[in-house]
Amino acid sequence: MAVIKKEEFKYFEFLPGALIEVDLTSRSIIFMNRIAFSLFNFDQKDIENGLALREIFFTDAEYERSIRVAESFGLESYQNHTAYSRYEKQDLYDFKMRKKDGSYFLGECQGSFVLDEHDVPVGARIYIRDLSEQRQLEASHIENEEKYRTLVENSSDLIFLVDTQGVILSINKATTQYLKRKTEEVEGKNVSDIFPAHTTNTIMGYLNKAFISNKSLTLETPMPMTNKTEWISTSVNPVRDVSGNVTAILGISRNITERRRSDERLEQALIDAQNANKVKDQFISNITHEIRTPMTTITGFAGRLKQSLGEDLKPAEEDYFKFINHASDRLLRTVDALINVSQLEAGTLKLNPKRLHLGQLIELLCEKHRAEATEKQLEIEYIQLTDDDEIWYDEHTVYQAINNIMLNGIKYTEKGGVSIKLERIKKQLYVTFTDTGIGISDDYRDRLFQLFTQESEGLTKEYQGIGLGLALAKKYLDLNEVEIKVDSQKGWGSTFTLIFHEHFPLKEST
Repeated sequence: MAVIKKEEFKYFEFLPGALIEVDLTSRSIIFMNRIAFSLFNFDQKDIENGLALREIFFTDAEYERSIRVAESFGLESYQNHTAYSRYEKQDLYDFKMRKKDGSYFLGECQGSFVLDEHDVPVGARIYIRDLSEQRQLEASHIENEEKYRTLVENSSDLIFLVDTQGVILSINKATTQYLKRKTEEVEGKNVSDIFPAHTTNTIMGYLNKAFISNKSLTLETPMPMTNKTEWISTSVNPVRDVSGNVTAILGISRNITERRRSDERLEQALIDAQNANKVKDQFISNITHEIRTPMTTITGFAGRLKQSLGEDLKPAEEDYFKFINHASDRLLRTVDALINVSQLEAGTLKLNPKRLHLGQLIELLCEKHRAEATEKQLEIEYIQLTDDDEIWYDEHTVYQAINNIMLNGIKYTEKGGVSIKLERIKKQLYVTFTDTGIGISDDYRDRLFQLFTQESEGLTKEYQGIGLGLALAKKYLDLNEVEIKVDSQKGWGSTFTLIFHEHFPLKEST
C-alpha cells in the first residue's frame, strides 16, 4: 500500500471526525482535515511551516506515551525498514491534546500506519474524537460528587490520589493533619518531595504493586517515619480511564499501630499461656509420678500385710484394709483423670480406630464394676438387643468414656441399680445407661460436661470427686464422633444415651 498523495487528502475532508496524518521520518503533521483544523485551531500555514507532532500533545509525557503506544503496534517495522505484517485494530487511547492557543482538551485517539509499496510504514494516521461533550455530561454529576467529597473530607481515614509517576493529585483533610502540612504543600508534589527516602520506597512499593497487578490490594506494613515507626493498613485501588488504562491510584490508609500492639500483646499472652501450660503439664507429670509410685508401694505392702496375718486378721482390721484400698483407688483414679485432661488439652492423645465389637467392651466393664455395685447393694443389668455390634471406634477412649459414665451412675445411686442396653437402629448403635440415682437439676445441666464442676460443691459437698468423669467422657466421645444425650430429673434418676454413627475412619493407625 503506497502513501496517499496530497491531492488525495481531499477525500478525508468529508470524514465525520478529526483526522491527521504524520510523516514518520520528520514526526511532523503533513495533513489535517477540516474538523481537525477546527478542533486544534491550527491552519494550513502551520502545517506548511512544519507543525511537529509534539505540538498537538499537552505535555511531553503525553507525547512520549503516544510514541510508546505506536511502538507497541509495530513502529519497529519503520525503524528497521521491514514490511509491516500486523493489521489488528488498535485500541482507543485518551490523551491530553493541545490547541494552538495553549489550552487543552481530552482526545480519544486511534491510529493506523500508512505503508509504501513495500509495505514498510512511512506515515501514521490518527483519528481523534473530542471528549469535551462527554466531560460536560460528567460535570452534571458534580452535585453528587460534592456529597461524596464531603464524606471523603470528613473521613478519619487518609485518602489520597497518586498518578503513575508518584505525583500526589489529591488528598483529604485527615491526610493533611497526619502529614502536618497544608493541602497546597502536598498536592502537585511527588511522593519523594514529602517523605524521606525509606518511606518513599515503601509507598511506591504499594503503588507499583497495584499498577503491575491492575487489581485492588490491601497491605499492612510498618511505615518508617522521621523518629518512629507506625503500622499502616492501606487499600490501593487502580483508577482507570474510559479505555481501561490505569492512570492513577486511589489509596485509603488507616493507622493500625494500636491494633497491632494489641495483637502483639495478645500473641505474647498466648505464648505465655502456652508456656504456662507446658509448666502445668510438666508439674502434673511429676506430681502424678510422685503420687503413683508411693501409692503402689502402699497398696502392695498392705496386701502382703493382710496376707501375712491370715487367720489372725480381725474383722475390724479387715475394714482397715478395705479403707486403704478404697482410698488408694480413689487417689489413683484422680491422678489418671488429671493425666487424661493434660493429654487432651495438649493435643498429644492419638486415636487408633478399629472395627470392634462394642458389646464385648460393655460386658467387660459391667464385670469390672459389678463388685463395686454389689458392695452398695446395687444391680448392674446389661441387655444386648443386637449381634450386629461391630463399629469403628478407638478402644481406649471409648472404654474410658463408658467407664466414667458407669462409675457416675454407681456413684450417685443409693437404691436400685444401673441398666445398660445396646441396640442397633438402622446404621447406628445406641447405648443407653439408665440409673435410679439422685438425678440432675435443670440449673446444673448446662455445666454437666465442664471440667472441675459438680452439682454439689464446696466443703459441704455430698459426693467425693473433683468433677472430671463426665467432662472427660464427653471429650472422648467427641473425638470418636459419638453423640451423647442426657435425660434427667432431680430425684428420679438419669438416662445417658450414646449414638455411634457408622463411619469409616480417615486413617487407621498401626
